Amino acid sequence: MAEIRSPGVYYEPTTQHVTEIRLDQTGVPVFLGITLKGPLDTPQQITNEAQLIQIFGEPTPQSYLHSSIKGFFANGGEVCYVLRVARVKGAPGEEVACAALSVLKGRRGQALLTARAKNPGAWGDQLRLTLQESPEHFTLLTRDGKAGALEVQVESTYRLAQGALVCVRDPLGAHWARVRKLVDRVVHLDRPLPRGFSSFAPSKLYLHTFDLLVETQDERERFERLSLHRSHPRWVERIVNQQSRLIDLLSHSEEGALEDARPLNVEAQPLSGGADGLQHLGPEDFIGEDRGPGQRRGLMSLVEDTRFDLVVMPDLMAAFQHSARFKTHKDLIAVQEAAVSLCARSSNRFALLDMPPGGDLEEARRWRRHFDSPYAALYFPWIIPAIGPARPMPPSGYIAGVFARCDRQEGVHRAPANQVIEGIVDFEVLLRDEDIGQLNAEGVNCLRHFGPRGLRVWGARTCSGDHQWRYLNVRRTMSAISQAIEQGTQWVVFEPNSEALWKRLTRIIASFLMDLREQGMLSGQTPEEAFFVRCDHETNPPEDVERGMLTCDIGLAITRPVEFIIFRLSQRLEDQAQVEEELP
Repeated sequence: MAEIRSPGVYYEPTTQHVTEIRLDQTGVPVFLGITLKGPLDTPQQITNEAQLIQIFGEPTPQSYLHSSIKGFFANGGEVCYVLRVARVKGAPGEEVACAALSVLKGRRGQALLTARAKNPGAWGDQLRLTLQESPEHFTLLTRDGKAGALEVQVESTYRLAQGALVCVRDPLGAHWARVRKLVDRVVHLDRPLPRGFSSFAPSKLYLHTFDLLVETQDERERFERLSLHRSHPRWVERIVNQQSRLIDLLSHSEEGALEDARPLNVEAQPLSGGADGLQHLGPEDFIGEDRGPGQRRGLMSLVEDTRFDLVVMPDLMAAFQHSARFKTHKDLIAVQEAAVSLCARSSNRFALLDMPPGGDLEEARRWRRHFDSPYAALYFPWIIPAIGPARPMPPSGYIAGVFARCDRQEGVHRAPANQVIEGIVDFEVLLRDEDIGQLNAEGVNCLRHFGPRGLRVWGARTCSGDHQWRYLNVRRTMSAISQAIEQGTQWVVFEPNSEALWKRLTRIIASFLMDLREQGMLSGQTPEEAFFVRCDHETNPPEDVERGMLTCDIGLAITRPVEFIIFRLSQRLEDQAQVEEELP
């Protein structure tokens, strides 16, 4: 602002900034899988294989998760999320996921701390706890402590803090108290001195803290100078729970004399009682339940999470193969239908579905008929990875990587088909041209061997019977644009519902769609053929304005992929040409 000297009224123009409309990152999947460790019902971001192992542990023999994520990264994926699935509720006798725990006791045998593995699983039984009191740190009293006084003056307050457990000691005995506050070198106590303490005795003030070591065969965490009092800056529960990747602590209330509230020293005390919750895994564990924020499980825990746009479940097939609670194909269909419904409700997600193991051509056609949704695609057959056990596995994780690669290199409007699948050596079933023709007509996306051109995705269709939503890139492009417009126009809420706002909104959305047209997302020779945006008196009659409503009609011509190429060749005979020239 320019310097103003003279009294008066001044006008200074300001610029109102409006959130820019832009497409979010697409091609980000969430994998539902079986792991030996890791948080339950909370998707964790994964950007590399090392991070996957660090959070979720080594792969289980029956799981496809680690191989699928490896295939995702091999095919161009950069970031994904993993949601661990386990059984947490079951009938008597069924194994449910439990976290290993152990109790650390005080001098009288009372429970002071309960240590629990950071997340459920038998992995927690490998944890060991070592607790040792820290070497005693002391300072001298520089002034006599009087009987009944609530403070003592010391030589140094180094390492002392509010809530610290201290002991004032001389040759005649000791007095235990906690530090209430520190003022210069005066230590204020929460309990009065029972008698006088002479500074010439000499009298000393000892600080009592402890160190905690948490370790497994592969990891080791050490926490020093801890306290049991919550007002202490190094309160054990806060420090460990915030910093440890292995355990959580629950501290119990202090009772009795303070000297008895000190924890007993222990050496390599084990945790026990951990369970994986995989033996009786059922469809309901994948589907989960929604009881509101903080009480969601399985697929239902993804209801309000907007960080990903693809849902992938390779370990659904592992559960079907190894869990007795998956009895028929109906159990698989129930889980896949729940995933498709989740994607349809959010409108910006897409499910990549796998076939059951051992399926043939006819089974693929039957399986496709179970679903009718533009928010899902089915891929066939299973693949054989290049690294790891040479066993067939679901292709969805590798396909998710192809999605991510196409989205990043060209855009979400690019159909993720006619693309090489990296990291595989073969398919479980080799399809002929006539097989692919039948499957493609029914909406099954085939994986095909092209000799020197490699193993490729050869289909880009949804599971929808509606021809308008036949191609998956059309559905995903529409979803991405809808989400971008919704997020980029939040500023409109509570603005004056006037013609000026309608024109401004039309101009912003039209500019955004013009950019998309230039990127090749919209078809049409002219902008008018590619899209339209209407927000005027016709879309907003007075009665709607009176009710606080604003309506903007948007039409899009999404680019569709080339699926069939026809070359028409003809031969022109010389004598036929001469006859044509002689005709009148």
